[in-house]
Amino acid sequence: MSNPIQARTLGNGLMVITREVHDAPVATFWTWYRVGSRNETAGRTGISHWVEHMMFKGTPSLGKGEIFRSVNKNGGTLNGFTWIDYTAYFETLPSDRLDLALRIESDRMVNSLFDPQEVASERTVIISEREGGENFPTFHLDEEVTAAAFKAHPYGHPVIGWKCDLLAMTRDDLYEWYRTYYAPNNAVVVAVGDFDTPRLMERIEELFGPIPAGPPVPPVRTCEPEQEGERRVIVRRPGPTRYFTVAYHAPAANSPDVFPLLVLDAVLSGAKPMGLFAGRDTTMGRSARLYRLLVDTGLCTRAGSAFGLTRDPYLFEISASLRPTTSLEEVERRIFDEIDRIRREGVRPEEVEKAVKQVRAQFTYASEGVTNQAYWLGDLEMVCSYTLLETFVDRIAAVTAEDVQRVAETYLTPTNRTVGWFEPTVTVGAAEAPAGPLQAARRYWFYQAPARGTAGVPTLAIQRTRLSNGITIIGHARPETPAIVVRATIQAGAIYDPPGKEGLAHFTARMMQRGTSRHTFQQISELTDRVGASLSVDGTEHTIHISGRCLRDDLDLIIGLLGEIVREPIFPAAEMEKVRGEILTRLREQRDDTRSVSERCFRELAYPADHPYHRWAMGSDASVSSITRDDLASFHGRYVQPNRMSLAVAGGIDFDDFVDRITRTFSGWNASGPSAPFTVPDAPLPDRLIRRDLVVPGKTQTDIALGQPSIRRKDPDFYALSMADLILGGLGLSGRLGENVRDRQGLAYYVYSDLEATIGPGPWEVRAGVNPVNVERAIESIIAEVERIRTQPVDEGELADAKSYLTGILPLSLETNAGVARVLETIELYDLGLDYLDRYPGIINSLTREQILDAAARHFSTDRLVIVTAGPAR
Repeated sequence: MSNPIQARTLGNGLMVITREVHDAPVATFWTWYRVGSRNETAGRTGISHWVEHMMFKGTPSLGKGEIFRSVNKNGGTLNGFTWIDYTAYFETLPSDRLDLALRIESDRMVNSLFDPQEVASERTVIISEREGGENFPTFHLDEEVTAAAFKAHPYGHPVIGWKCDLLAMTRDDLYEWYRTYYAPNNAVVVAVGDFDTPRLMERIEELFGPIPAGPPVPPVRTCEPEQEGERRVIVRRPGPTRYFTVAYHAPAANSPDVFPLLVLDAVLSGAKPMGLFAGRDTTMGRSARLYRLLVDTGLCTRAGSAFGLTRDPYLFEISASLRPTTSLEEVERRIFDEIDRIRREGVRPEEVEKAVKQVRAQFTYASEGVTNQAYWLGDLEMVCSYTLLETFVDRIAAVTAEDVQRVAETYLTPTNRTVGWFEPTVTVGAAEAPAGPLQAARRYWFYQAPARGTAGVPTLAIQRTRLSNGITIIGHARPETPAIVVRATIQAGAIYDPPGKEGLAHFTARMMQRGTSRHTFQQISELTDRVGASLSVDGTEHTIHISGRCLRDDLDLIIGLLGEIVREPIFPAAEMEKVRGEILTRLREQRDDTRSVSERCFRELAYPADHPYHRWAMGSDASVSSITRDDLASFHGRYVQPNRMSLAVAGGIDFDDFVDRITRTFSGWNASGPSAPFTVPDAPLPDRLIRRDLVVPGKTQTDIALGQPSIRRKDPDFYALSMADLILGGLGLSGRLGENVRDRQGLAYYVYSDLEATIGPGPWEVRAGVNPVNVERAIESIIAEVERIRTQPVDEGELADAKSYLTGILPLSLETNAGVARVLETIELYDLGLDYLDRYPGIINSLTREQILDAAARHFSTDRLVIVTAGPAR
C-alpha cells in the first residue's frame, strides 16, 4: 500500500477517499453508510440489513435487476453487506468502466424504490437467510452469548434481526430508515485502482455533489455498563457435538489497547486473515497456545480466538469445537487456566515477536488487490479513521510482552466474561422422510452465489517448464508484490480410494504435514508461524492440493518444507489418531449440516455404487476407522510421484530462480512403478426421476439439491453448456433461477446452478435453501426454468450480457497472487495451453444461441433428475 491516500469532503458532507493503483486495469468503488445493528432499537432489529436488500431493487432510472445486469455485463462484480457498525456496497470493474459504479451509487443514495410488493417478497428472502443460519448450532450459541453479554448496548441485537421483528416490519419503517441514514453527510465513498484522481474527483463532484445533506443522524447514546459478574448461557438443542465460547468485553478501535489485544489474539490462535473474503483460515496459528492446549491434545477439533476493530466497545472471544467424548467442563477449565497463566505470568518475548510478524504478514497479504485495499480504508474510517492504515504496522510492531500482559489483566477477567455452552440434546443424523408429493459479528451479504472462478485473465507473461523427473512448473512473476503463493497439485485424489477405504486420499493428505523425517508437525507449525507463512495440505476428489503463502524472504523455508511434506512424510501413530478423530468429528458435523446431507445423498443417488463420484471424499465412519498406517504409506508411495505433480506460482519471484530452487529441493526424487491413469469412468443418467426427502432434527430451513451427472471439462460442449448454466443460475443475482425463485417469488435466500465439469463427468446441480412450506413451489419453479432453457433459445440480450460478463471480468483475476495461481493451476490441470488466455475471448464470443440450446437440450433433463431435500419434518 505504498501509493498515497487522498481524502476530501464535499460541501454536502460526503467524505471521499481515493488511492491510485496501476498494477492492473481494475478499479473498485465503495459506498459506506454509518448505519448497522448498533443503530437499531427493540422492535426494529434487522432493519439496516433489510434496507441493504432493498437497495438492489432499483430506482426510477435503474429498473429491477438492472444494477446486477449492468455491472455483470461490463465485466464487474458487486455486492453489499451489513455489519454491526455499517452498511457497505461495492463494485469492482475494469477501470475504463468505473463510471458505471458512480452512477449506480449516486442514484440509489437518494432514489431507491421501496415498492410494497418488493418489500413483501424480500421478507421471505430475509427470513430464509436467518433460517439458513439457524440450521447451525453455533449460530444459536453465538446469538445467545452476544445477547447475554450486552444488557444495554444495541450490539446485543443480531445483525439479521429477531424473527418476530422481521415478521412485523413495514414498508414505512424501511423507507423512514433509508431516508434517515442514507445521505451524503452519513456516508463515505472509497475508490482504489487504475484511474486519474483529479478526473475521478470531478466526476464524483458532478454526480454526488448536488445531493443535499440529510437531517442529523440520531446518535447512539447507550453505553454498556461495566459487567460486574460472570454471565452464563446454555443452549440445548439437536446437534453433532458440544461447543464452547467465552466473550470478554473489549475496547473500541480508538483505544490504544486494540494493538496489544490483536497481538494477544495472535498469541492465542495465530494472526487472522484481514482481507474482505479471507474467511476463517486456520493454517496460521497451529503453534499457538489454544491449538496446542486443545487440538494437539485431542480434546477439540478446532479452537481459536477472535478480536476485531469496532466503533464502540465490543468483544474478545475464545471458542472451541469439542470432540464427542470431551466434556465442556474440561475444556472450560483448561481455557480459563491458560488465561489466568497469561494474566499472572505474561507471555514470552519470542511469542510476541512471532505474533507481530504474523499480523504484519497478514496485513501484507490483505493488501493484494484494489478491492481489499478499498475495504480496509472504508472499514477503518467507519470504526475510527482511515489514517490508521498508515500507522497500523508500526503500532503493531511497537507492542511489547508487558503490553500484552497488561491488556490480559485488564480485560480477560472472570467478572468481565460471558460463557456459553452448547449441549446437544440428541446426536443428529439424517433420516429419510415419509414419501411426499412431487452462514467478530457476522457480516450479512446481499446474496450468496457459487464460487465461479473466472476462466482466464488478460494476457499474462506465463512461463512453464518440466523438470527431468516429471514435475511441471508454471508461473507468473509479479515483481511489485512482496508476497508469493505456491500451489502444488498431485494426481492422488479420492478417485483412487479402494473399496472399503473411502477417505484414504483425504486422510493421506491430512497426514503428509503431520511429521516428516526431519521435522515434527509441531516444529513445522512453529517454523511457518514464526515468519507469518502458511502451508496446508488437503485431499480433494481428484488431487491432493498443497498451498503455501509467504513473504519473498521466506520462500526457501516454504520450498524446503514443501519438499519434506511431499517426499518424506512418516505418518506418526499419535498424529494419525488425532487426525482420525478430527475427521470422524467432522463427519458427525456434516450429518447435522443440511447442505452436506443433501449433497451426499445426491451423489449416492446420481452415480452408480461402483463409480468414484458415488463415494464421499472424506469417507465414512467405518472406512476412516479401518484405515491403517500401512494404508497411508502405500497410497502415498503409489500416487505421490513427481510425474503426477505440478506447481503453480505467482508473486514476487524470478521464475528461473524459482525453478532452480525447486530443482535442488526435488533432486534425486524419481518416479517408481507404472503411473495410474488420471481418468474417471463415464456415468449414465438416471433412468427416471429420483426423489429423496431427508429429515435432520432441529433445523428450520430445507436445503435442496437437484441435478444429474453431466460432462467432462474437455467435452466439446463444455463452453456452450457452461454458458447455458451461467444464464440459468449464475449471472447477476444467480440468473433466471434467482430472478424467479428469489427475486420474484421470494422463496429462497440463495438459489443457483453449478456445472462441475472436471476430469470426469461431474455433477450439474441446482442448490437452494428454502422454508419447508415453500419446498414444492421452489422445486416446481426450478424445474420450469430448466425446461425453459433446454427448449427455448436464450434471448439475444441475455447472451450478450453473459458474453460481456465472461470476457469483461477477466482483469479481476489479476487482483491477487492466489487468483493468478489458481488460473495457472487450471490451465495446467486441463492442458489448456499457454495461449489459452489469448484464445478465451474468441471462444466465448463465438458461441451462438443454437449451440447453447443444443447443448442444454442434450445435457439438461427434467424427467431424469435426482432431487434431494434435507431439513425439518414437513
